[in-house]
This record gives sequence, C-alpha cells and structure tokens, in this order.
Amino acid sequence: MNQVATVTNHCFSRQEWQQFRIKISHLLHLHSTHQTYGRALCYTSILSELREPKPLQQLHAQMITSGLSNNTYLLNKLMSSYSSCGLITDSERIFHHILHKNLFTWTITISGFAKHGLFIKAVYFFGLMVINGFIPNAVTISSILPAIGHLGLLLFGKSVHCFWIRQGFESNIFVETSLVTMYSHFGDMHHSRHLFDEMAKKNIVTWNAIISGYSDNGYAEEALRVFHLMRATGVLVDCFTIMSLLSASLIIGCLKVGSLIHGFTIKTGWYECDAVIKTAIMDVYVSQSSIDDAYRVFTELPILDVVSWTLMLKAFSSGGYWRNAIELFNEMMRLDRVQLDSVALISVISSCKSSGSLQQGKRAHVLTVKLGFGTDTFVGSSLIDMYANCGNLENARQIFEEMQEKDIVCWNAMISAYGMSGYANHAIDLFWEMMGSNLTPNQSTFMGVLSACSHAGTVIHGLRFFDLMVKYWHIVPNLQHYACVVDLLGRAGRLDEARIFIDNMPLKPDSDIYIALVAACRVYSNVDLGLQFSQKLVELEPNDAGYHILLSNMHALVGDWDSVNRTRNLRLSKVKKDPGFSSIEISCKVYMFMAGRKDHLHYIEINMVLEGLLLLIKDGGYAPVAKFMI
Repeated sequence: MNQVATVTNHCFSRQEWQQFRIKISHLLHLHSTHQTYGRALCYTSILSELREPKPLQQLHAQMITSGLSNNTYLLNKLMSSYSSCGLITDSERIFHHILHKNLFTWTITISGFAKHGLFIKAVYFFGLMVINGFIPNAVTISSILPAIGHLGLLLFGKSVHCFWIRQGFESNIFVETSLVTMYSHFGDMHHSRHLFDEMAKKNIVTWNAIISGYSDNGYAEEALRVFHLMRATGVLVDCFTIMSLLSASLIIGCLKVGSLIHGFTIKTGWYECDAVIKTAIMDVYVSQSSIDDAYRVFTELPILDVVSWTLMLKAFSSGGYWRNAIELFNEMMRLDRVQLDSVALISVISSCKSSGSLQQGKRAHVLTVKLGFGTDTFVGSSLIDMYANCGNLENARQIFEEMQEKDIVCWNAMISAYGMSGYANHAIDLFWEMMGSNLTPNQSTFMGVLSACSHAGTVIHGLRFFDLMVKYWHIVPNLQHYACVVDLLGRAGRLDEARIFIDNMPLKPDSDIYIALVAACRVYSNVDLGLQFSQKLVELEPNDAGYHILLSNMHALVGDWDSVNRTRNLRLSKVKKDPGFSSIEISCKVYMFMAGRKDHLHYIEINMVLEGLLLLIKDGGYAPVAKFMI
C-alpha cells in the first residue's frame, strides 16, 4: 500500500494529499479487518480522484492482490477511470474479464469507445448489449447517438430514436441534445431544428449542438441567427460556441463578420482564456487575406505551437509576404522546442521559390531531409518548383530522380520546371516517360506541357497536345489552358488564329487570355487588334492600373499621344498602380528594391552603380525602344 501512496502523491496538491492519506489509512484498516464491502467503497473513492495512468495501474494491481478483481461494481469504476485517462484498450480488457456484466458495464464501454472516436466499436458493442438482453437507458442512448451520427447510419439512428419514443421515457436533455447532434451529422438540419425547437429545456451544450450543426452543414447565416436567439435567452457562451461562430464566419467569407466575432470574443473574456480560439481567429483573418490582423493575433498567443507557426508561415507565403515568411521561419528555427511538419516546410519552400531565395531554399531542403520528410511527395514537388524557379534545374532534376515513389504531382512539377526554363523537348520527353509509368495525366500535366511549348515556340507540338488532351484523354480545358494556346499562337505571330481561337472558346475569356494576345500585338505591331483587346482588358478590370498602361502603350505604339494622355489622366484619377519591386539574396538574406523608393541604406552607392551601367549601355551603342515608352 505504501507504493500506491507514494505514486499517488505526485498527482495531488499538499492539501488534497492530506485528505488522501485519511482515505488510505482507512483502507489499511479495512484490509486488517477483512471488510470487503468497505474496501470496495474506499477503492471507488480513490479511483474518482486519480487522473494519471501510472497510479491508476498500480491501484489496479493492489485491487487484484486484495481479492477484489471480480467485484463488478468496482471494475465498472476502474473501466471508467481507464477510459478517462485515455487507456481505452485497458478498459476493454477489463470489460472482457467481468463475469457478471450489468447495464452500467455495457454503457461505460460504449461511452468510452464513442468518446475516443472508436465509433464502429461503439455501435458493435451496442448491438451485442441488445442481443444479450439488456435494455439501454438514457445514458446508453445519449452515448451511442453521436457514434451513429459520425458513421452516417441514418436508418439505424432513426431506429434508436423510435425506440426512445416507444419506451415512453421522460424528457431527457442529454438524449434530446444527442439526437440534435446526430441529425446534424446526417446533414438533416430540418429534423435537427425540429427536435431543438420541441425541447422543453436547453443548456449550452444543446445550443452549441444546433449552432455547430448549421455551421458544419454550410448554413452559416442560420448559425448566426440561432446564436443571436441564444443570446436573447440569456445563455452564456463557451469556447465551443466561439469556435462554431468562427467556422461560420469562414463560410460567409466576410472580414467584417470575422472582426465582429473577434471583438465579441474579447468582450466575453474567452480571447485570453483559450489559445485554440486565438489560432482559429488567425485562420479567419488569413482566409480573408488580412495578413496584418492575423500577425497581430499571432504575436498575442502566449504559447506558439506548430499549428500557429505553420498558419502564419502559410499566411505570409500565400499573401506574397515572402520576406516575412523567411524571417519568421528563421525565428522559428531558433526555438528548439518547435517541431516542423510538412505543411510548414511547404510554406517556407514556397516563399523561397516566390522570392528567389535559393540559399534559404537550400537550407529548407537540408531541413526536410533532417526531419525525415525527404520521401514526402508534396515536399519533394515543392522543392522541385523552388529550384526550378530559382534557375537551378540541375538540383530540381536530382530531387526528382532521387524520389523513390513519384506520383502525378512530382511528374507535373518536373515537367513544369523544364517548361519555365525553356526546355520544351525535355518536358515533352518527360511527359511520354510518365505515360510509360502507367500514370494518367491531369489538367496540371497539360498546363506544364503547353507552357513549355509556348516558351519554346513549338506551335505544332503545343496544338497537338491540346488536341490530344481534349479528344484522347477527354480532359475539359480550363481558362489557363486556353491562355497557354493563345500565348503559343501569339508568340509565333499567328495573331488572327489566336483571335479566332478566342472567339470560339466555350468559356468567357479572362484577363490572362487578353494579356497574352495584347503582348503579342505589341511585339508584332498589330495596333488595331492590340487596341481592341486592350480596351476589353480595361472593361474587364477597370481598377487595375496595369491594364490602363497596356492601353496607353498601344496608343503610344502609333504615336496617338492625345489618347495616351487621356488614358493616363483617367488612370491617375481613378486607379493607382502598385509599384514594381525586385529582390536579391546575399548571405541568406533577401533585399527588396521597390520602384520610386530612396530609403535604402545603400541607395547612393546603388544609384551610382546603376548610372554607370547606363553609361556603359550607351557607350555600347544601345538605345531604348522609344515607341514602348510613355
């Protein structure tokens, strides 16, 4: 018994331990007087206090040596304790050991399986219980209904519901709430809401069940309406309510709604109480591209785990804040306690790709191998993209060759790598090599091949692949495929064919298609066609300054300066062009240069070098193409 006392001491405060010593002393007395019933009660009292596996297992051993291993009441309690500690296998082992099982034995087992996500086992044991002649009570029913809902067993769920009604049980808030949850899992919000409205009493769990049901099934507006109804009844929210509201705001896709829920969370005090809620709020801001707000929430997290780091890295990467993503990655690496996952690595690699940071990309590559993600196909594909975008095709091919298992994503990445580097023949050869691996090409595969043909100017191959994609593989082209074909024809100077191709498209052309043709019109000085499609671009995206500039350039091409000034003045009065920027990596640090900015630390020296280069260009006999300047 001393061993039990020693281990148990690590789980309690000093005051709780004093009370515990009294119970143990009483238990020792009962051992000496052989009072079996009293010992069982005392063990039950101790079991209710235990929250850690090791002392629980040692108390279990003490029960066996005390001759209480066949006490059904005590073993039921022990099963419940094991289940609460997450030791569901041990709980099931005790279940099979019990000779005289009662309804509580079955209910505890079913409830344990359901709470730990073992829904099939929960339903199976429920069936065994009924076969063995036990009639489920309210606790059994409320335990099995969520499992039935998760498995989508609609008819079985309705049968259990009918059984509950036929038995004539009194109104039970736990069973009724479980029914609301079950029908929500089925996607049947009509029955779920009907049950909810018919309930005589509702608690916070009931309200959460109907709100999360609407949110999970895509009825975000209704979830918010029920939330307002709950507030009107005076029920206080909890963390589950907040999480459901945040899920609803993600579906609505409105930054204002997300901000209002954020404010409500702060007002109710839950913002400072739960880090999971803060991470969910971050996710809402990231989904609405409000990166600054997401980063502010990120800095307010008391403890940063891999989920919050990954989410912020992904936000910076997808939002174009590549330098911030790399800096955050470096900061994360300085913390040894953070264990990166594949999603975080892909976000970092993507930022290195977009910013052209080859040295940082190599560092991320080394880290993927060190952490054991070298065989991950998604990470490998990201590395291929990164190396190709940074101009290191040799490393990209090496990674591709070293991958033990190549799925369609890996092949697509390597084909696209050859394409963006202008190696059309290599891309085509790799395509046919992939076909020999019994893989079926998809839309992304043909995007890579068509892009390769476009960059290399191999019109015949490009048109042939587009035809094969449609007629042989029966892949429906999207706008990106059409844009590749237009670009292919435009680069070859076949502008009329490109125009006819656009006119016969089954889809409405987007800006990428018009840009491809306008760029070709500039190169081949086809002003009429260029003006026609430049105007379409402006009409399609009137707030994009870049399209106004394209239209001005087309007017400048023929010396129509009145139209140039008119277009320019219209642009200046209505839209503002985002300044262009470039970047360079030196010693693993990325330096950004933005047009019009003179606040760089070494601006004077950089400008002197630039002026020197311009003089060298002029001395070499080169002159700017004035017809493209406005």
